[in-house]
Amino acid sequence: METRKNASANAPDNKIAAPQGIGMAVAFDWGLAVQILFTPIFLLLFRPSNMLKIPGIDPTITGALFFILALIVACIPALFGEMIRSGRDWARRIQISANIFLSLGGLVSLVNLYQSIKIGNCWPFVTEIILLIFSPLIAWRLSRPVTAQWFKAVTPVEARKRHTGIWIFFIILWALAGGILQTIAAIK
Repeated sequence: METRKNASANAPDNKIAAPQGIGMAVAFDWGLAVQILFTPIFLLLFRPSNMLKIPGIDPTITGALFFILALIVACIPALFGEMIRSGRDWARRIQISANIFLSLGGLVSLVNLYQSIKIGNCWPFVTEIILLIFSPLIAWRLSRPVTAQWFKAVTPVEARKRHTGIWIFFIILWALAGGILQTIAAIK
């Protein structure tokens, strides 16, 4: 567990400035969890013939196993998003690095976007928007000095208190919308 200086113990003149990019990063992580969780549901509802088939096991059981596995894997980005929301500095550094790599991946996948558009499939635009606009923006905003200072000074309790209520409601909405759209884009 990280030990931090209590931000509320600081004098009023030394108040910590508001961080940047936390909402985007949490929505990104939780959107990935939604994508992972929604993929088996989407495949089961709209493409049952393409479900993962395990010889000798009923397709319904296979679908349930696929969903359970997806649920377990989806917990990883969901918990990571919670670490960002809780002000964990180690999570901020990992998020910055991951979003930089994803941005570079977005540049490479521009070739795929071009090929898809040539055959009339525009769904890869969703992925490219996420990788080429949101990922670099998240990395940049989380790397700002004011955000780094906030992560180093705030306690997890104070961070969660700041990022709750209507804030969390809108982050969940963005995560659901982005995760479902990305699921469809990845499967199309």
